[in-house]
Amino acid sequence: MTSWVAIDFETANALRGSPCSVGLAKVKEGRIVEEWSSLIKPPDGHDHFDAYNVGIHGITADRVRDAPGWPETLERIVQFAGDTPFVAHNAAFDIGVLADACRASGLPVPDLRFACTLVVARRAWTGLLAYKLPVLADALGIELPRHHDAGDDARAAAQVMLAALKRQGTAALDDLLAVHRIRMGSYRGGARQGCKYWGATRREPSPDADPDADPDNPFYGLTICFTGSLPDMTKAVAAKRIAALGAWTSDNVTRSVDLLVVGGIKPHQLAPRATKTGKLAKAERLRDSGHDITVIDDEEFYELLAVAEN
Repeated sequence: MTSWVAIDFETANALRGSPCSVGLAKVKEGRIVEEWSSLIKPPDGHDHFDAYNVGIHGITADRVRDAPGWPETLERIVQFAGDTPFVAHNAAFDIGVLADACRASGLPVPDLRFACTLVVARRAWTGLLAYKLPVLADALGIELPRHHDAGDDARAAAQVMLAALKRQGTAALDDLLAVHRIRMGSYRGGARQGCKYWGATRREPSPDADPDADPDNPFYGLTICFTGSLPDMTKAVAAKRIAALGAWTSDNVTRSVDLLVVGGIKPHQLAPRATKTGKLAKAERLRDSGHDITVIDDEEFYELLAVAEN
């Protein structure tokens, strides 16, 4: 498995079935050999553009007015990839976009396999505090001209996976996943199996969280802390939503916290001469001492929330 295709989508709104652009980067024998990207006219009923999404990627309804629709785009994606697996950074989101766009268009989800560079990176480079694509690109010396440009993000995701393969000393994607005890994700007959790490014992959700939540969602069993302000959502609402997903909220950063979500920080919220919140500083100290705590920003939190709730 030395050939695969990195894929990235941008969406018009909070609905995952609203792709408005796609980027692809084909890898063979350790190098990128072909790239393709396109704007997409989202499926009917999913084609409104939210200001939040437009602010992230800059794509508007006017720009996609004459773009190919989802059926034509899907055909090109399938032809481009052939029978090779897909790779994406936070693949649960990107493969979810592909699947939901098919459903919104009345099309079957094609059978496919996929691997996630986010899952791989957290096992390959354990010393990083955060694993967003721009953070990884900077840490690994990968050029990322425009984050949230689908073509640039697909190329960067391909380079992250190539760096992980090189670090492990293997050219085969399945060998890399096996070393890190990561399961390849798939769609078969419309049924999804996620790409995930199988090396840790599954934790039970907090008594305050929903015990019947989907254990395959990215928040299940986690203890989460928030610092700063979330756009368009109070922390109380965020805590309620993640509780429904089997997670629990902590008011402070302790060794029981798995995930710190960093929202917007206003200068008056910081201590004198401080450049970061106390919670973030403590998370960094815990990370330096060997505690496995992940830090994400509000944008990534919303992306994971969209994956988990759909």
